[in-house]
Parts: sequence; structure tokens; C-alpha cells
Amino acid sequence: MPESIFKKLSPLTKWDRDYYTKMISENDFSENPDFCSLAKLSCSSEIHNFEAASKAYSSSIYSTNVALTSQSNKVDKFSYFRLSNLREGNKFHLSNLVESFPNRAFLPVEISSKISLSKKNFGKIFPKSFELSKDSIETTLSYCAEEAIHGEIKACPKSLEEMIDFSKSALGKNKLLALASQSTRTGDFLMKKIKKFDRQKIVACHEAYLPFAAYFCHAVSSSQVYTVDLVEAKTRLPVKPVIAICHMDTSAWPANYVAFKILKFSPGEGEACHWMSNIDLAWIADE
Repeated sequence: MPESIFKKLSPLTKWDRDYYTKMISENDFSENPDFCSLAKLSCSSEIHNFEAASKAYSSSIYSTNVALTSQSNKVDKFSYFRLSNLREGNKFHLSNLVESFPNRAFLPVEISSKISLSKKNFGKIFPKSFELSKDSIETTLSYCAEEAIHGEIKACPKSLEEMIDFSKSALGKNKLLALASQSTRTGDFLMKKIKKFDRQKIVACHEAYLPFAAYFCHAVSSSQVYTVDLVEAKTRLPVKPVIAICHMDTSAWPANYVAFKILKFSPGEGEACHWMSNIDLAWIADE
């Protein structure tokens, strides 16, 4: 498990988990400073720059919702590239792979399973959070409510346990490997060594914004995942590796998706590759 995910593990004790699970089950709970601090949640952090906060959606999640897609028109031109660019010795620009979401922990599955992904539910359990970050939370809920595109299996796990269970089910394997980018540096780099993981299917999980750590996960076939070792373009000093995913079949993607604007082709006319952030995960079978 990548270090970035270990940092999101819930600090709640068994007593805490049992107590708050009972409170939520009895519909007798609403967020308060003590709970948010104890559970390491983001209940009072307003996301001031919604465009930056929604970067994870616009750069790596395709949406069939026109309103959501329109928010991603200003994604930087380096966020998508072609497979032909992924070759040793190639010079490229790497944008910032650090997510702009506030740091927060997962909720234990016994608590998160009691929280439904609806505006009414979040308005009741997390009223202050919903008031401060309404746009970001509603964007997450909208993505999660959308139907999967053809050939895709999707889910919005609200806990680490749910994410692992979904990945196991989608991949049909019990032993998994989680991959995440280790470098978060931006600038010009050279690709030094490229490793392709020869798998038929992957599960990509992108961080989504809720008061607690949550993800948007989708299992897609016809995709390839790579680990890329980097060196600085000028000094040739080594840089920690990053993860790239190439979606080889884009025929089912909506025509107004930002990747097609950057790569200048239409759905089904080519593959689309993108980097994974330090918080995003690529799950594959550990073979």
C-alpha cells in the first residue's frame, strides 16, 4: 500500500468506531468539532478555489454530464498525451501531481457504510461541511450518481475497505498490487526507464472530495499501466517514479470530454494517456 494511503488510515479506536456507528445508525448524529478532530476529517475547511479542487475530476474522470464536463475546460495541455510520447529518453513536462484537496482520513467501514451518497444525507450529517464546500461535495455526488459508460464498472467507495473490496471484485482477484506516483514535482524531465504491467484489466481510483477520504473508482479493460522512472532534464539527477495509465479504447467517452480537446481527435480515433497523482491509485492483480 502506498505511503500516501497509509497517511489516510482512520485514527479512531474501536470504542470510537462503535460509539459513532451507533449514533449514526440511530439517526442521532451531526458533525461536531470533537468528532471531526478525532477522526481527522475536513469539516470546517472551505474549498476556496473550486476549479483547482476539481482538478482530479477534470484531468482523469470522464463525465457524461455536460454541466460537469464544462467545468474542465481549463485543464492544462499536459494532462493528456499519446502512447507514442511514452518512450525512454523522451523529454516532457510534468504538471503538479499533488492534489489540492484538504488532508483527511478515511472513515472506518462500519461508519461510512451508514452514510448514503445523497445531498439530503450529507446536509443532515455534515451540515457545516455541506454549507462551506457545497459545490465540491455536489460535484462528487453527481459523478457518483452517473451511470457507467459502456465497458466500465464504477463505484464511489467511502472507505479503504470498500475500495479494496470493489477492486477485488472488479478484477476477479484476491491478491492485488496498489500503484501510486511517488514524485509530485513539476517541471521538465526525461523518461529514463519505463515498466509496463501486462494486465488485462486495471482499477483506477481517483480521490474525490467529501469531508472524509473518498474515491471514484472505475474498472476498465483496454487500458495499460506503466511505472516511469525520471531524471531531471538539466542535471540528469534521478526523480522518484510516476504512474501513467493509457486508455486504448476511447470510443465510449463523451465527445466533449477535455482529453479530445487536448489531443485533437474524436472518440475512438486514438488512445489517451494521463499521469496519476500521488493520491490516486491503480489497482492490478499481483501476479
